[in-house]
Amino acid sequence: MKILGLVGSVRQSGNSEILTKEALLGAEEEGAQVEILRLTDYRVEPCKGCAACLLQERDCVIKDDANFIFAKMAESDGIIVGVPCYILEATAIIKQLIDRGFAPMQQNIMRGKVGGVIVPYATRGWTQNVFQMTNTWLLALGIQVIDQLLIHVQGLSEAPLIQDALEKSRNLGRQVVRAIQTGDASFQGEEGICPICHDRNIRILKDMETVECPVCAVRGSLKIEDGKIRVVFTPEAIARHRWSVENLQRHFSYHLKPSKDFFIKTKTQRKEMAQKYKDYLKKS
Repeated sequence: MKILGLVGSVRQSGNSEILTKEALLGAEEEGAQVEILRLTDYRVEPCKGCAACLLQERDCVIKDDANFIFAKMAESDGIIVGVPCYILEATAIIKQLIDRGFAPMQQNIMRGKVGGVIVPYATRGWTQNVFQMTNTWLLALGIQVIDQLLIHVQGLSEAPLIQDALEKSRNLGRQVVRAIQTGDASFQGEEGICPICHDRNIRILKDMETVECPVCAVRGSLKIEDGKIRVVFTPEAIARHRWSVENLQRHFSYHLKPSKDFFIKTKTQRKEMAQKYKDYLKKS
């Protein structure tokens, strides 16, 4: 069994790397082989929007390191992501890899794997969107997140001084291995609102009656019980979450791939009409 640690921080031996390595030590204790990649050591270009991966059902055509990263993830049994929170969100490398994820999403090369997330952060109250990004990335790839930790670490590389942070991270590594060994990928962390990603963010829809998880698109309703807000999700709504196999297949097969015929049919027309915008404000 192999567990891969992915560090989304540019800082070498910073808190994200320290806590990810602590989790990998826990995984080793449970008998796993471990490896680590510092994502910012690799060149990951922005998605070109060319749709080659979608329409030709192939790996991304961009010649950088994204395909290598996804291949390393695919050959592993479990994934542990350590990434700092900067101004409410995860670092930019995570968004880059989300955008480059169409090919591995279609290929289903990671579905059924188990993962965990560790987020060190400095300022309380500035972490609201960080798990939206990590959950979007991992759940879109079919990786079941079994725990996600927010670790308050104010100073640079000070994680070794915080015993509770080390213990929680090491335990996360153990949990990932045990989930693979037992086949039980149920969520082990602090329960949130969404029954899929366990984040606590919700959107209020335009009908002013329905709420949904912005990541998983599970829809529910609000209730007030004993002065406290409760979100109620039906089993049917939970089963229709965005990341289910059926919904992802529908997304690609019925929403995206049919555009291929239209794309081919209108190629000449689009090229002629687009010339106006290529010439407009063109630099001399």
